[in-house]
Amino acid sequence: MDEKSNQLNILLKRVVDEIRITPSMLDKAESSYKAVGQWLIDGIPDATIAPQGSINLGTTIKPVSDIDDYDIDLVCLLKNSQNYEPKTIKHKVGNRLKENRRYLTKINEEGEGKRCWKMQYDEFHMDILPCVPKTEYIEPFSTEIRLTHKISSNVYEDRFSNPYGYKKWFESRMKEILKTEKDAYAKKNNIRVEDVPTFRVCTPLQMAIQLLKRHRDICFEHDSDNSPISVIITTLAAKAYNGEENLYLAICNILNHMEEYIEIRDGIYWIANPVSEEENFADKWQIYPERKYAFYKWLQKAKRDFITLSMNTAGIDSVASELEKILGVAPVKRAVKKYANDMYKARVNGKLYASGLTGGLTTKKSSDSTLVKKHNFYGK
Repeated sequence: MDEKSNQLNILLKRVVDEIRITPSMLDKAESSYKAVGQWLIDGIPDATIAPQGSINLGTTIKPVSDIDDYDIDLVCLLKNSQNYEPKTIKHKVGNRLKENRRYLTKINEEGEGKRCWKMQYDEFHMDILPCVPKTEYIEPFSTEIRLTHKISSNVYEDRFSNPYGYKKWFESRMKEILKTEKDAYAKKNNIRVEDVPTFRVCTPLQMAIQLLKRHRDICFEHDSDNSPISVIITTLAAKAYNGEENLYLAICNILNHMEEYIEIRDGIYWIANPVSEEENFADKWQIYPERKYAFYKWLQKAKRDFITLSMNTAGIDSVASELEKILGVAPVKRAVKKYANDMYKARVNGKLYASGLTGGLTTKKSSDSTLVKKHNFYGK
């Protein structure tokens, strides 16, 4: 790893610290969804609750605008209700939620979604997906699911998915470093490794996805209809990821290879769900081709914006200026300020080392760390 890549690795990690939701935000979201889950379980004996989507994968980010919020996605699985019709599945969960005056108010604010019940909170909105096992329930929540899709006011259809399988696949794409991060988190917080949720740690793959989602949000701030959906970015990034421990090298490799995992089947662009090949995450591209063009245009811009960072030798001010354009002024300014202060203090004291495992900064020398030498990358 060259020194410049190492410095970009460290700087981009500081930016991720600014754009991801904070531990206190996670705590609040976790407390809220556990409360909703308990209410549902108390009223529906065969219900079980689990997070899904970005919150479960540890790739959630803050919204660009202060007036927007982020998503908390939950699965409400009715373990013994395989014989229920789609509409019954949907409304069994909805009716139980509406028995709670507080949740009824939140549902009335958001309304019924095509697949979910939506509830608005101060900082986030919660989407609750009613579903049943596709065949049989397998403990602990490792079954494919049959969910409902609302076609019209009184017409509901079956759809199928496998959120648990997708999470396991996603974790397998970063298996070794995920284990390292979970071990460290468990030791720091004095808990068992198996009790550490994936969303509590930060791996290069998770951080790369967060940076790409932030870049997308900036690019499509005024064109949300054509914004590439998160599951497409997450799936392609995870498929392209090759175990890089350096965040900057990871994001460059991902951007260079994402496109290779977009298939064309019988003339249809296809981004397969890795645990359900018949599910096409890009199915809307056939109906709205402008979304396909928008994705490819965004991908080319992301390549230019991130990969050329390593070619910039004019110093930290120039690098920061480029990052502000693609990731937002406020988070980059905060990240650069904190980073520069840390770097300066440690370097002056001759105590700045880069971990050979993760590329992260440390002031303690170890067998796998190397001294960060004085250089001119930051114009000093």
